[in-house]
Amino acid sequence: MSNPNPPAALPRGRALWLAVAGLALALYGAFLARNFSSVAGGADSSGYLNSARLLAAGRFAAEPRVPPEFGPPEKVVRQQFQPHGFVPFDGNPLLSPTYAPGLPLHLALAGTILGWSLAPVAVGVGGALAALVLCYAVARGFGLGSPLAAAGAAALAGYPVFIFMSIQPLSDTLATVWCLAAILAAQRAATVPAPGWALACGAAVGVAVLVRTTNILIVPAAVALLGLDVRRLGFAVLGGAPAALWLGYYNHTLYGGALQTGYVNISEAFGWRHSLPTAVHFAQWLALMLPAALVALPAVALVRGARPVRTGLALGLWFGAFAVVYAFYEISREVWWDLRFILPGTPALIIGGLVGLDALAKSPRARVLSAVGIALWSAGLGWFWTKKHHLLLTPIYERDYADASAAAREKFPPGTLVIAGLHSGSLFYYTDLAILRWEFVPPADWARLRALAENAGRPIGAVLFNLEEKEALRERCTGPWTQVAKINHVTLWRLAAPAP
Repeated sequence: MSNPNPPAALPRGRALWLAVAGLALALYGAFLARNFSSVAGGADSSGYLNSARLLAAGRFAAEPRVPPEFGPPEKVVRQQFQPHGFVPFDGNPLLSPTYAPGLPLHLALAGTILGWSLAPVAVGVGGALAALVLCYAVARGFGLGSPLAAAGAAALAGYPVFIFMSIQPLSDTLATVWCLAAILAAQRAATVPAPGWALACGAAVGVAVLVRTTNILIVPAAVALLGLDVRRLGFAVLGGAPAALWLGYYNHTLYGGALQTGYVNISEAFGWRHSLPTAVHFAQWLALMLPAALVALPAVALVRGARPVRTGLALGLWFGAFAVVYAFYEISREVWWDLRFILPGTPALIIGGLVGLDALAKSPRARVLSAVGIALWSAGLGWFWTKKHHLLLTPIYERDYADASAAAREKFPPGTLVIAGLHSGSLFYYTDLAILRWEFVPPADWARLRALAENAGRPIGAVLFNLEEKEALRERCTGPWTQVAKINHVTLWRLAAPAP
């Protein structure tokens, strides 16, 4: 029996537009996947992946790998056996992950389903594509037409900071995804009487905070969109409650308090003296890496009153909250990619610039041409800075961590105590070897630990970058070291056993 009401076909122009958009997303996803580094490398990537593997096994914290001849873990200087990405806490004999649990939870789920080699790629690339789709949808929700909304997604896709954060297992892109999701849900909740979107807004804020604690800064913008409606706000709070309760339990278990985190004494890193230089740093690099018009044109939108007050307030609070808070953070201006800290707020700047551009455009044709210009400008900037900063060499650089860990498994006998610094998190992830952090071992401690290890017949090795060798082997952990392998800028060493 035939269907008397067959579904209406999409208009030809809309079908073509969806096909082009889908193809563009697929090509961009393939580009990110091809250049993705899924290695547990430095402190951040190894920290997230070590935490993810713990969560997948139903654990929050890791057992410290302390050789038994050194005494029980609670009696040693635990910092000396602490890999990158972990932090010791008084009263807790285990190693607690430093970083927020949101990204590890995503990785743990993906790792359980897809395996650990594919999980980082799936989460990283999937998150980046979700961010672009959400950026488009949020721009539409702020009243932009399809061409300018698509240009906003293109600007985000071409932004070098976004590219760099999307080809590594880092939290910045995922933090942006969930902030965008919270704003989109808040937009919908303001127009739909049913409570579903308000609940979704609260849930998205909750997950955003799980991914990065400072994503709580998205709340003022979400409230501006929800309005002072007690019912909507109540449902939003209800939606965010499960994530808040779980995070409180997680923090209390690991760090001794629901509001404590693995970032010990981070408040000391904030100060008034950082604000002006960091603001200049942000403005300079945003204007260089985004189409400069997008950085300047939000002022046009504000002056012309191009959108309702609530729209301007939400966009201002969204970008402003992240930019202002991180302007006081001491490391926000060290390098260009420190703009990752304000990446969750950057879509607001892009959309605000497009709102100003929309106000200047006199016709639909002008808006289409402007959108094409922004998209091409963004692509050109992305290509230029990606090449200049060698972003696509990231997988090659990071591969040294995995290769050095594989060499350590091959060259060192089981039970070897490995002297390591920058490789400590990677070695913890890829091997079961005990690690001694040379940065925290004074020469006097080294003499004692070395004697204990040698008396127990324990081999001692080292995995170091070239830049670590002098201080590690000649000033702190001295002895008759012999190089046993070299992998690019990484060397492996073995300490000669004492004579019988």
